[in-house]
Amino acid sequence: MSRAPVYFTGLGLHTALGRGVAANLSSLREPIVAPSSATVRFANREESLPYYLLCEEPLADLEQRLYRVIESAVEEALDAAHVSAAQRRTLGLFIGTSSSEISVAEAVFKRELKQSRDAAPLMNSSSLGNIALWIMERFGLRGPDFTINTACTASANAVMHADALLRSGRIERALIVGFEHFNSITALGFQGLQLLTDDLMRPFDSRRNGLVLGEACAALVLEKNSRTREQFWLRGAANFCDTHSISAANPDGSTVRYTLERALHSAELAPDAISALKAHGTASLLNDEAEAAGMRQVFQRMPALCALKPRIGHTLGACGLAELALFCGAAQQGWLPATPKICATPGDLGVVLNQTPVALPPGNFMLNYFGFGGNNTSLIVSNLER
Repeated sequence: MSRAPVYFTGLGLHTALGRGVAANLSSLREPIVAPSSATVRFANREESLPYYLLCEEPLADLEQRLYRVIESAVEEALDAAHVSAAQRRTLGLFIGTSSSEISVAEAVFKRELKQSRDAAPLMNSSSLGNIALWIMERFGLRGPDFTINTACTASANAVMHADALLRSGRIERALIVGFEHFNSITALGFQGLQLLTDDLMRPFDSRRNGLVLGEACAALVLEKNSRTREQFWLRGAANFCDTHSISAANPDGSTVRYTLERALHSAELAPDAISALKAHGTASLLNDEAEAAGMRQVFQRMPALCALKPRIGHTLGACGLAELALFCGAAQQGWLPATPKICATPGDLGVVLNQTPVALPPGNFMLNYFGFGGNNTSLIVSNLER
């Protein structure tokens, strides 16, 4: 990647772990907590599914809940980066999400259905750009805006493309927002695919038996020509589409390997220069198999490995940014997140996850995301001097 690096200068975060970056990092050191539950109603049935719901944000007032959460995370990131009102007018906006504002549309439909049997579902949500327009209006943004929907890689790809536009010199600052909120369409879709577990997520573990969905909202400000001690920057990245299957990467690991190798080439690094790796780790059988195989093909000696979904659930399009915020926040404090008692031994896939929050000096770190439908992304971040 050419030209001067672009630095991460402000973070905002809200997950099941907490509201705000500090609360999330504090909870990340605590024992893993089992998911709560969300009730899904369809036809004349009602079902309770395990779900990592947003901390301190009940599933109520759903027509405004999404906007309230996004507003809080964006404000936290803009304030942390000290972005002025004048600077906001040229700020580029990059959004990554899978379900966008479907949660709002479902709530509107339920309200209208009580008023008239002729109500039609999802009529008030016809554009992926709706949330971008709302954020721009709310925060006085006047720069370019993009909304990316590539399943679980959406907000990771948003970071990648924002960085590229900044390096090209077209903008000086960018705001990336990744969000995913509970909605019945998504929950029932994953249940129908038999991908959900009613227990903890155990990525790469021999006991793995599926995933738990989660909510998250994360925001990140990127800026050129701004660096403080141990500030992170995107050193390399790669995105590659795998056509092996509609829902999973090739289990032989070949497409995962190719994505990781391209990211390393982009960062101008050898595999042994990676100090630690954040795995995608969905705890589903084929996806974990493909990811483990790909990592083993790239790394002769596996770097320290962590996974974050056992703590916040699979946050779909938001996981790229939410997991980056958690990982970089912990690494900036000098420690690597842990998943105690999950994949503590190599098992059938031959990988081990970090078991205690160990010291993590500045270095180069790989963060991987492998999306439903075959969209694969690897980001390499660094808090070393260039």
